[in-house]
Amino acid sequence: MQGITKKRLTAAAIIILSVLFLASAVTAIYFVVKYRQSEQNITQLNDRISKISEEGEEYSSKLDSEISEKESLIEENSREQQSYEDRLNAESSEHQSVVDELNKKIDNLNKQLAAKKKEEQEKQQATVLPTVSPNVQPNGKTVYLTFDDGPSPNTPAILDILDRYGVKATFFVINGKYNEYMKDIVDRGHQIALHSYTHNYAKIYSSDKAYFEDLEKIHKVVLDQTGCDTKIIRFPGGTSNTVSKKYSKGIMTRLSKSVTEQGYVYFDWNCSNGDATGKKTTVKSQVETCSQYPKSSSTIIVLMHDTADKKTTVEALPKIIEYYQNEGMNIEAITPSTPPVHHKAQN
Repeated sequence: MQGITKKRLTAAAIIILSVLFLASAVTAIYFVVKYRQSEQNITQLNDRISKISEEGEEYSSKLDSEISEKESLIEENSREQQSYEDRLNAESSEHQSVVDELNKKIDNLNKQLAAKKKEEQEKQQATVLPTVSPNVQPNGKTVYLTFDDGPSPNTPAILDILDRYGVKATFFVINGKYNEYMKDIVDRGHQIALHSYTHNYAKIYSSDKAYFEDLEKIHKVVLDQTGCDTKIIRFPGGTSNTVSKKYSKGIMTRLSKSVTEQGYVYFDWNCSNGDATGKKTTVKSQVETCSQYPKSSSTIIVLMHDTADKKTTVEALPKIIEYYQNEGMNIEAITPSTPPVHHKAQN
């Protein structure tokens, strides 16, 4: 009985050992298979890494080549830009030399022109006609030639005639395209005075405030152009104008008082050359009209106009000056102390 049991235990142990050996063998085979699979995966991974490395090296080489090419282009562009800048600087320097040379020539021409102008003025002054001819006895009257509504294209010609005869005049100016002539008027010794900024009756006579605003504007223009702070004025249309009634009743009566209160000195006229009529006048008719001055007055203020369409006034001016000189009259410019000639306000 014991022998049978011993045999059974031995058989069972053999079976168990066989099973364990078989399990070990299966496990070993499994790990061998897995190891071989891992080796294959590692080999594949190494192949991929090698391929990626080759592609990286190829891309890096290509990138280096492109960078080198672009650097060459940049250097070439830089050289071209520097060359262009060098040429531009050379041309600019050359042009500046030309400009400097032209400026020198212009300066020389201006100096020559100024010298010639001075020479002509000296010649004119040397041949100036006397205010009163030696054979004419002074009659105690003073004539004040006044020009309204300028400056104009005729202003330089008027100034030349006045210089030629050695007489001074008064210019009641407005704002316009020829304001630069205002300085010529003052520089050549004539009196500049205020007339109007707009010369628009509907605006300036619409109210007292509107008139003084207009007056202040033309005052500023004259001050800016000439540096002259003049207080001598003439109302557009004169103190006796009736057009202002359409815009403000009684305004001329008020203004003739208020301008004086504000420090201005206003002048009308008691003689005219007739060029304000709007009709075409002749040299002869203007001289005849100027001869109709008030014989009882020692102060004669003559109204004339300095506008683009008054060419006949320019032509008649020498004859008018000669007429008054031959009458023995002194010709002067208005000053604040000149005996005033005032019209009676009609509004």
